[in-house]
Amino acid sequence: MEPNQNIWNMYGLKDNPFSTDPLTLYGTELPIKDTFVGRQKEIQRIKRDIYSNKSSRILVYGDVGVGKTSFVNYVKYAAVSDGYFTPFGEMGIQYDWSPEEFMFNTISTVYTTIERTDGIKKKFSPSLFSKLSVIFGTDRGYSSGGGMSAFGFGANAETGKAYGVPRLNAATLKLMFQDVLDELLRCGYKGVIIHYNNLELIQDKGENQLRRILNGIRDFLQVSGAHFVFVSDTKLYELFAQLPRVEDIFKVPVLISPFDMGQVKEIINRRISLLKIDKVTPILPYDDESLSILFKLYRGNLRGILRSLDCAVSEIVASTPLRISPDRLKDALSKSARRRYLSHFPKENSNTIKILMCILEKRETTPKILAEHFKMLPQNVSACLSELREVGAIRISREEGRSRYYVPSQEAFWLLFEPAEGLDGQQHISDW
Repeated sequence: MEPNQNIWNMYGLKDNPFSTDPLTLYGTELPIKDTFVGRQKEIQRIKRDIYSNKSSRILVYGDVGVGKTSFVNYVKYAAVSDGYFTPFGEMGIQYDWSPEEFMFNTISTVYTTIERTDGIKKKFSPSLFSKLSVIFGTDRGYSSGGGMSAFGFGANAETGKAYGVPRLNAATLKLMFQDVLDELLRCGYKGVIIHYNNLELIQDKGENQLRRILNGIRDFLQVSGAHFVFVSDTKLYELFAQLPRVEDIFKVPVLISPFDMGQVKEIINRRISLLKIDKVTPILPYDDESLSILFKLYRGNLRGILRSLDCAVSEIVASTPLRISPDRLKDALSKSARRRYLSHFPKENSNTIKILMCILEKRETTPKILAEHFKMLPQNVSACLSELREVGAIRISREEGRSRYYVPSQEAFWLLFEPAEGLDGQQHISDW
């Protein structure tokens, strides 16, 4: 295939139907209203929590790759249609934020959406907007090097007016946010929905950091008119039970489970229908048996399925569109995984590879279980796990007391496939 040739055009498609990017509210080839599938029970539950309360805190959790962000984006899309305000995108929380920086960045995100949306900006209080622009606009008095600044005045670049700016502590930020929310309600919105991702990144830096942030923003999260939706993997949900002051202000957490086979098919079929080139009949890049193999491997995890199909097509297709058969699928993914992971280890370093294969078969395990299984010293197991983490073959899924649980990366699962006989002569995993 020529380097500048669009591989998907050969299938009669405008773009990649197997993209793992979350569905968004605005501006893509895959409109969320036409692409989203399922989750109706969970959608109605969250909409009920938001529509029936002046404020709410909701945790959406589930395994990596099950579609949590797309789910929340669809909820926001439906809520916007029903008269709610939401910033353009989700906020990615940074692990080193202080509670005050969390609050500051939340208000800044809301301000930015107001500032960039003419329909809202025209209705919004000019005096309040001007004051906000001093703090959150391009001429703001905020120093990234020194955290929250204490400054006595600010000047708006457009109006030339100066305003006294209070010290940006937690109490001041809460009052400021309440003013913004009250004004948005006055403009006709029913409420404001704010969506946060990446809470697990904070926990990765230690439970104390997560406790500090969540406890520090507890009062901020209870302002009237705001609905906060936090998205994380399953390990954060387990920590909430240990933070009673935080847990008691949240609604019952919403678990997002993997899709069933019918839903996976419908998702891909909708994407292909939306991405097909006008007046061209698209070619389906895979067969049902290949999809079934991936569904069983990933137990319905959509990201793993889509990423596998994307990789297989990229590995196999040259100058003509081929339909991915089971043999070609396994061969392509197996070769890709061996290049990515096994090439890092010499063949004589068999313990690391044996441990990786054991983690793949168990899907989740601990160093203690691995040490007992292989009759290895704990420090030797830890060294192998460190090597596997360095190349991205495994990750920590959760912690219970002193026990860490490890799971394979999605691409590492491809090592469970053997190269198809007759397609190439590469070694099998068992040869390593």
